[in-house]
Amino acid sequence: MPDQASNPLAFLRERECSIFVGPRPGKKSVRGLSELDLTHCCTLLSRREQVESVRRLCETIGCQWIWLPIEGGKLEVLRQIDLAGLMRVLAREIGDEPRPRVYFHCSAGIHRTGFFVYAMLRMRGLDRDRAREELSRLRAVTAQQVGEDRLDLADEMLADAALV
Repeated sequence: MPDQASNPLAFLRERECSIFVGPRPGKKSVRGLSELDLTHCCTLLSRREQVESVRRLCETIGCQWIWLPIEGGKLEVLRQIDLAGLMRVLAREIGDEPRPRVYFHCSAGIHRTGFFVYAMLRMRGLDRDRAREELSRLRAVTAQQVGEDRLDLADEMLADAALV
């Protein structure tokens, strides 16, 4: 297994990992999320955004909840996060799951989610164009509305941390 200290998500390259992207799940989402047979749900919301309801929903559908707190999707907020640290938490929480099936979301599933999933795709070895294509395949509205500035910031932060 690759060294998770140097690239915390390198291990995902060697196993089948299904990624799903969308908005904050609610009561109406239970059936659809249950049908995805998720192993994990990754919440990219701040504490003030009532994350406990998402945790309870994850218990209902039988998947592990991962909370990576991000205070919002504005560039000045995203610049302040420890992207590499959040990726390490994600890798640790997914652990040895042989075929992780992970739903990523923030509030609308656009800015924070697009930024984070794009960064994760880049860390998994996709070049910039392929990562954009994959993000579009996962959820077109996220790819269309995430903003070039957030994708550029993700690339900059990953390069600074030597993660791509």
